[in-house]
Amino acid sequence: MRRGAVAVVAVVLGAVVAAGCGEESGADSGPGSGTGTPSGGGSPSTAEEYAEATRKEHDRAWPDVARECRDVRPEPSEAVGDGGEGAVPENPKYGENNAYKQTTDVTPDELCRGEAHAVRIAAALKDAAPADLKDEERIRRLFEDLGYTGDTVSARQNDGGLVWWDVLVAGAGPCISGNTDPAAEIDVHGVYMEGGCTEPAGGH
Repeated sequence: MRRGAVAVVAVVLGAVVAAGCGEESGADSGPGSGTGTPSGGGSPSTAEEYAEATRKEHDRAWPDVARECRDVRPEPSEAVGDGGEGAVPENPKYGENNAYKQTTDVTPDELCRGEAHAVRIAAALKDAAPADLKDEERIRRLFEDLGYTGDTVSARQNDGGLVWWDVLVAGAGPCISGNTDPAAEIDVHGVYMEGGCTEPAGGH
């Protein structure tokens, strides 16, 4: 389900939630909504504890995804860097000019969860009416019907009749991005260094 290379290394989830498409409200009770502060007991004292607590909350909200990825655990030592647009080539000037395209890394278990969500999204888009695929607001509603709260979804109308979208599922780890072209694939990637799941339009 991925287009191009997908980064596979460690992400501190607390930073991902803060920098992502939006912070989900803890008041919601549907799938994917319990993400603002992990429930059950006191506040985690470290980033690692926060990441684990948020992942557990994600897995309670998305049991099918949790089952699919239950045997995949974080292994930062086996991580592979982003080989796509975010990679820094031999030419340092190119890397400097395109640094804004770099993304944070994701662990194997975060990648697994992200790809499982990508499969759900792809199936819903495939079943959507052609008119819905051209309408930004209808696409937002489609994601809400799937359980992704509005403040974690970004959707942008394209002049060519497509809608480009990004989703951050807190607890899953990475961003999930794509568009409504039936032939398009879906990217699972880390948050952009400048923040958010949407690729920045240009560097500073």
